[in-house]
Amino acid sequence: MKKSRFLLVLLFVVACFFVTSCGVGGATYVDYDGTEVQGITEDKIYIGNTAPTTGAFSTVGVPFNIGLNAALKVYNDKGGFNGKTVELINYDDEFTAEKGLTLTKKLVEEDQVFALVGHFGTPTVGATVDYIASESGIPMVYAATGISDLYNTEAKGYERAVMSVQPIYDAEGRVLLARAVASTEDNYGLGGTNIGVISTTDEAGMGMLSGIEYQAKKLNVDVKYVKTSSASGTNHATAVNTLKAAGCDVIIVAANQAPFQEIMGYMRDGGLDNVKVITSYVSASASDLQALEATGCITATREVYTAAWLDITSQSDPFLPANGDITTFDADLYLWYCYGAPLTGVAGFSKDYWDAAVAIADYLAYDIDWTFADVLPNDGDVSVLEYSYNSYALAGYIAGYMFVQGLERVQASGVELTWKNYIDAMESAPISVPMGGSIDFANGARLGITDLALNRYQMSFTYEGTYVAGQLVTYSGIKSLDDIIAHIAE
Repeated sequence: MKKSRFLLVLLFVVACFFVTSCGVGGATYVDYDGTEVQGITEDKIYIGNTAPTTGAFSTVGVPFNIGLNAALKVYNDKGGFNGKTVELINYDDEFTAEKGLTLTKKLVEEDQVFALVGHFGTPTVGATVDYIASESGIPMVYAATGISDLYNTEAKGYERAVMSVQPIYDAEGRVLLARAVASTEDNYGLGGTNIGVISTTDEAGMGMLSGIEYQAKKLNVDVKYVKTSSASGTNHATAVNTLKAAGCDVIIVAANQAPFQEIMGYMRDGGLDNVKVITSYVSASASDLQALEATGCITATREVYTAAWLDITSQSDPFLPANGDITTFDADLYLWYCYGAPLTGVAGFSKDYWDAAVAIADYLAYDIDWTFADVLPNDGDVSVLEYSYNSYALAGYIAGYMFVQGLERVQASGVELTWKNYIDAMESAPISVPMGGSIDFANGARLGITDLALNRYQMSFTYEGTYVAGQLVTYSGIKSLDDIIAHIAE
C-alpha cells in the first residue's frame, strides 16, 4: 500500500425557549446567561448532527461519524465529564437543506442536545446558521463546510455559539493570496509578481474571492481579477485568455473541484504556460490531479499547488527512520500497533495521526463488534484499516476532539457545564488541531483555521525502471497567516 494514499488527507445563538421539556436531555433551558442548560442527565451529555448516512453522500457522512464517535470513545473511556459520557444522536438529512433544517430543529427542540458537533455539509449548515446564531444559541462545534456564512471577525451574543474549525473560504482566500506573493525562500510562497485570479460566482468562489480581495488590499498587491460561472460545461476561454494576455506568473483559481478541473482544461487549450496555479484544499485530490496530468492540463510549465489544512506526516518525531525513505505501509505492523505490540508506529507518520488511526480502529473493532477479519482489506470492502486513513473519518475525529477540548476546559475550571461556560472555555486560549495548526476563538474570532500548508503536485516519473504515479507532496508545512505575510518582500 503506497504512502501516497496517506499524504495530506484530507476533505464543519441563543433565543430562549422559556419552557421545560422532557426530551432526551431532560433539563430546563433558561437563557444564554443562565445556570441551567439542556442535554445533560446524571450520566450522559447528548450531542447531535445530521450527517447523511444513506445516498450518494453516505460515503462522506458514514466515515465522518465513525471518526467523531471514535474521538468520543477515547474521551468516554477516560471517564468523560465528571463521569458523564458523551453520546451522539445522528439523523440522516440526505444532504438536503430542507431536511437538514427540520432535523436540526428536532435535535435542539425535541431531543434537546447540549451541542451540535460536526454540523454537516453546505446545504444543512447554510440553512441553519441563522437558526443557531439568532434563535437557538446552541453551541455548534466544527462545520463540515467552508461557506462564508460561518466567517465572522468579531462574533457577539448568540453568534459566539458558532465555532467552525474547518477552513472557511474567505480565510482560505487570504492565505492563497499571501502564499502566491510570499518569497520562494524556504518555500514560504510562490514568489509571484503578477497575480491573476479566476473566481467562480458560486458560494465557494465568491467566498475565496472576498478573502483574496481583502488580503490584496491589506498588502497593497495589484491583482487582475476575472469571474466565470461555476456551471458544468462553462466556456472559460475568455477568463483564461484575459490572464494570459496580462502575463500573470501566478494564477489563483478560486473554485471548487469541478470548475477547477474545467478551468485547467481551458488553460491547456489556450496555451497558458509558464505559470504556477494555486487553488483550494478542496481540490487536493491526487487522483483528480493525476487525471489532469494525463490529459496535459498539468505540465512542467503549468504547475499546480493546493492549500492543505491537515498533515499526517512527520519530519521530526521518532516515527521517521534515519534515511527518511519509507514508501510502503505494512498492515501487520499497524495491527500489532493497534492491538498491543510494543511498537511506536510506522515511520513517517505523526503521533497525532496514530492517535486518530488507533482510536478509529478501536471504535470499529470493539465498539460495534467488527471482527479481526474485518480489519484487513478484503475484496474491495472498506475495512477498519482503510477507515483509519479515510480523510472524512479523520475530519470527524477532529470534530469530536475539538468538542471535547471545551468539556475538558470547563471541568478543569470547576464551573458548571452550561452553554455560556462552554463557549467561554473555547474562547479562553488557542486550541491545537490534531494533524493541523491551531485555532483561536478569542474575542469572537470565527475565521476557521488559517494555519495552512501548501502542497505541490509532483508529476509522474520513472525511477530505476519503476513507474511512480504523480502525487501531492509537501511544498511548505503548516504555517500561520502572519508567518507567511512576514515572508513577503516589501
